[in-house]
Amino acid sequence: MHKLLAGLCATILITFSLTANAKPDRHIEYPTYNAHVNGVSIAYQEFGQAEKGTILLVMGLGAQMIVWSDDIVFDLVNDGYRVIRFDNRDIGWSEKLDHLPTPGIMTGIRYKLGFSLGAPYKLDDMAADAHALLEYLGVDKAHVVGASMGGMIAQIMAAKYPEKVLSLTSIMSTSGAKHLPPRGVDIDFNSRGETREEIIDSTVELVRKFGGSAATVDKDVLRKRIARAYDRSHYPDGGARQLWAILDSGDRVELLKSIKQPTLVLHGDQDTLVPLEGGQHTAELVKGSKFVTLKGMGHNFDEVNKPIIIREILQLAASVSQP
Repeated sequence: MHKLLAGLCATILITFSLTANAKPDRHIEYPTYNAHVNGVSIAYQEFGQAEKGTILLVMGLGAQMIVWSDDIVFDLVNDGYRVIRFDNRDIGWSEKLDHLPTPGIMTGIRYKLGFSLGAPYKLDDMAADAHALLEYLGVDKAHVVGASMGGMIAQIMAAKYPEKVLSLTSIMSTSGAKHLPPRGVDIDFNSRGETREEIIDSTVELVRKFGGSAATVDKDVLRKRIARAYDRSHYPDGGARQLWAILDSGDRVELLKSIKQPTLVLHGDQDTLVPLEGGQHTAELVKGSKFVTLKGMGHNFDEVNKPIIIREILQLAASVSQP
């Protein structure tokens, strides 16, 4: 069970940012700071001035803040926003909770039987981390944008901390309702390798299954992106605990019904990891929300759909009047 979870986390870590036109040989690590909030140390970066407000970017399962690529960040900054991205707990340069257990075989059995899983933390705790980070940084209100698991966290923030969230954007995420279809791709996690090179190579082959058809990705470019993430912080145990948190947090059906903020839901029609129906159901539950289907997009930010995503985020933010 643990190997399967770690493999899935390694997959999701890089699938969000398949950028064919990037320059993979040069990577800028922007100044990174640590905030001690909600009992953990959270690594974050911030950019720009809050002329029009603040946008908080929340990344997904096993994924580091750098998966919110620099071009996304600076497109938002150039429109007049202060942008904050951060590593969730247990990932990247945030605190690794290695004193906590990782899920095992019994976790999978209990999940199939519908029992409580006893996860050491849940999505509510991760939402509390993000809320506390905004408090630490003196942000009264923010537009919260989340991808995949980050979308789940953003949904919880909008419902539990409405005074802090101006608008919600949920990308390639889901309500978690039990009737929704499972992921539609068969993955073999048994041969992922042991060395750095073996793990990177096998992850490349795995990731290519999630790319969608909107943009093709050069294999060497993809490999360098995966290598960058591996070298920055390879920590599958944290991703396994994050997945444990997702599985043990239940659905967000009633919670989504309570959200009042302007809400945007974006989802690719070729997403095999979190199928399109997850985004559609999310939008159905949030009264007045806008749903946008991204043609040819898988579980990633491809070069064709990325400008649409940025445009939609900015249009939503511009439509919200700050008090």
